[in-house]
Amino acid sequence: MQDEDMDYVYKPLYANNFFIVRENGKKVLYLKDPVSRKETRIEQEKVRRVVCLSSTHVAYLDALDETRSIVGVSGSRYICNKNIRDVVDVGYESGIDYETLLQLAPDVVFAYAVPGESNDYLDRIRQLGITVVEIPEHMENHPLGKAEFLVAFAWFFDKEARAIEQFYWIYQTYEEYKTMARQAALLQFRRNMLASGIKNAESLNGSFEPVKVLINAPFKDIWYVPGTDSHQSILVEDAGGILLGSQPGVKTTPMSTEQAYLYALQADYWIHPNQLADLRSLADLDPRFAEAPAFRNGKVWNNNLRSTPEGGSDYFESGAVSPHLILADLIAIFYPESLPNHKFTYYRKL
Repeated sequence: MQDEDMDYVYKPLYANNFFIVRENGKKVLYLKDPVSRKETRIEQEKVRRVVCLSSTHVAYLDALDETRSIVGVSGSRYICNKNIRDVVDVGYESGIDYETLLQLAPDVVFAYAVPGESNDYLDRIRQLGITVVEIPEHMENHPLGKAEFLVAFAWFFDKEARAIEQFYWIYQTYEEYKTMARQAALLQFRRNMLASGIKNAESLNGSFEPVKVLINAPFKDIWYVPGTDSHQSILVEDAGGILLGSQPGVKTTPMSTEQAYLYALQADYWIHPNQLADLRSLADLDPRFAEAPAFRNGKVWNNNLRSTPEGGSDYFESGAVSPHLILADLIAIFYPESLPNHKFTYYRKL
């Protein structure tokens, strides 16, 4: 069917992996797998009992005031949302307790698929007669694309109108912060030019130099850097920064600790050093890290301000629905004068 023939109920602005149309008088949700190009058509009555196999799905339902509909989750110890602390934990992937899942009698199980990995456990759930819907929000590259999946989740509860209004507010707030970041970067650049003796800094036609950002820390001696079109790189760019070592595209690129150390010597800021909580732990990974300007100047930040004792991160939970709050945190880190009284949501200084 051609796009012009579609009777759209909702055509996303940023998300690439879902849309809602009207067919024969009914609202139908289509989900797209960007890897296999497969489209899944879903036509279902309003749900009342759901199981979430991802903490991110809990955050979407929380934003819709539907946590009461959640009767089961996977990995409750890693979920930050306090509204589902007493919800039944059905287990994780191949370790799912199918008997418990049957007893919960959910209308739908919200799941996720990882390309290249076995999803046999989802087929087993389907064989039990339980509806499984694989939500591809995690395969959206733009932060606002992930947030826009709020509308897709809302379809299951007949709350699309509310979700669209919520998303537009998130989108507008995100854009306002993005504009703020650019203005702050321009102002800082002009100050630097004037300090360098360039007196016609006002004539630089909007030019600015983003702050240089190092991301992550070594994992088994390999350093992973997200691509320039990835979710994380876009957030840093929209906050007025640039990820050092980031390669074109969406894929994560591995590099040696030696190369990362060279980038560390250039970086103004260092973010997401694994799950480390203090600078000493970072220096213990490699003593040379203490030589990095960001380390010496106290500009190392991690996104684990809100986490569970077992290591669950609200950054990856509610952050999927709230990219504007992540962006605000990053701006407050890179350009603190822009948000002097900012209360951090996800980030803490090491």
